[in-house]
Amino acid sequence: MAVGQPVAVTRLEANHELEWSFVVVLIIAAVYVAYEFLGTPGGSDPIGHTLGIVGMTLMLMTETLYTFRKRFHWFQVGRLRAWLSFHIFTGLVGPALVLTHSAFEFNGLAGLSMFFTVIVVASGFVGRYLYTAIPRSRAGAELTLTEVTAQEFEVQQQIDRLTAQRSTRVDAILRADASHQADTRQSTIGSVLIRGWRDWQYRRDVDRQLRQLDRTERLAAKELTRVLRRRRELERQISTLQAAHHLMSAWHTVHVPLGVTLFLSAILHVIGTVYFGAVKLF
Repeated sequence: MAVGQPVAVTRLEANHELEWSFVVVLIIAAVYVAYEFLGTPGGSDPIGHTLGIVGMTLMLMTETLYTFRKRFHWFQVGRLRAWLSFHIFTGLVGPALVLTHSAFEFNGLAGLSMFFTVIVVASGFVGRYLYTAIPRSRAGAELTLTEVTAQEFEVQQQIDRLTAQRSTRVDAILRADASHQADTRQSTIGSVLIRGWRDWQYRRDVDRQLRQLDRTERLAAKELTRVLRRRRELERQISTLQAAHHLMSAWHTVHVPLGVTLFLSAILHVIGTVYFGAVKLF
């Protein structure tokens, strides 16, 4: 990337798959509560079967489509980041539907499947957190160290322009930022895992300085704080890139077998349900 080009968006702020998933899960919960009052929920009734089929279909899409988009040249359709968002959405809504299908009864193989479902969903949240530690382009492709360093250089130029005429209160914001710079220099696995906590501490201290400004000064200083936070993120990504890769590799080693195990247990549950006559296919 040449200096002077626009800085690429590498954060996930523009994606709202978690929010949409949460809304859909709330709707599913509301429907289940209504059905609890109006009928007798159960996995063997028509509504229960429908929920199970739709949930199983979404879980199958979770298990396959994002992997196909990453690994197979013949499936290069759409942006990788959009497929990840869809992967997260189906990975949350699908299990919620299956949970509703079970009517919260966890017996036998169905109970084992639900246990694996909870483990895989929890693992997915961990994976998304680790995913955000690795710098990526707007489309979701991983950036090289050179590209991230170029972005950090451009952001530093923006900071230099914004602080050309420094006031005492701007200095206070810069001191609050500098007091946390040591956090971004650590390259350990632990620094990747606790970055959310450290970011919260950073925002707390910088926002404390912002609140001491009057309205006009605060509006002017918000752009500076935004760019300072961007520089902080880039510096951390540069220093922790190798550690983040190690963590993602270890996570894949655990998450993928868990997902396959979940899918196989769900398939066995479906086969057993059909075999013992709980569902008539024809």
